[in-house]
Amino acid sequence: MWQTLLLAVAILGGSGISQAASAPVSVRFGALYWIDAQGGAPGVEAGRVRVPLVAACDLLGLTCPVAGRAAVVNGVRVPVTAGRVALRDLIAARTPFTLTFDARSRTAVVSTPPLVNMIAVPWMQAEQDWGLSLNPPYRGPLWAQRGAPERAPSRLRRYVLTSGGGALGSVTLLGHLRAGVVGTVGVLNVVGAQAPSLPDTPNRDPGCGARPRCEGRADVRALWVLAAVEAAR
Repeated sequence: MWQTLLLAVAILGGSGISQAASAPVSVRFGALYWIDAQGGAPGVEAGRVRVPLVAACDLLGLTCPVAGRAAVVNGVRVPVTAGRVALRDLIAARTPFTLTFDARSRTAVVSTPPLVNMIAVPWMQAEQDWGLSLNPPYRGPLWAQRGAPERAPSRLRRYVLTSGGGALGSVTLLGHLRAGVVGTVGVLNVVGAQAPSLPDTPNRDPGCGARPRCEGRADVRALWVLAAVEAAR
């Protein structure tokens, strides 16, 4: 109980709390979990959820030029340390998003009020296309273990996702490949249960088998990786 309270205070903007530094926490954008990024996955550091600046700004559709030891976001200076920022500070920089803490699932949740232009917000586009079709969506705590890249010619990396005890039905990993990586525009690489099944490349994803642990794969070149996770029915 006290660990949950400490995490909530730290994530929502309390002072640095050393007891929370090693406590597990997951980050969810709407229905999608943020499990990895170039610059490192989200994590609790000195009692605050910290995330890689470049990936976070891309996910949120923000412009974040760096000046000295801060990023300027909507005219607000957000402190940057080793390329990472406190998620709460970034959200609070005059953005339309909110950050709350789901104590039951021990998850920091980014959401937004209605009427925000989702075309300009990558995580909202991803949720619209891949998160809203989950039936039912998994909303418990979720932790990802990052594996090594697979052998060439594959460009995929293996992830092991573990729930907080709930049974998982399926996993789809969404990796954002920026413009210039595979073409002139950015694309969302989709691997897993919801990936398109074509005659020459049928989708044979086995699902998670109602187990609390499941594997997924994402392109190693992705700026960020989100997980669309379905609970077992």
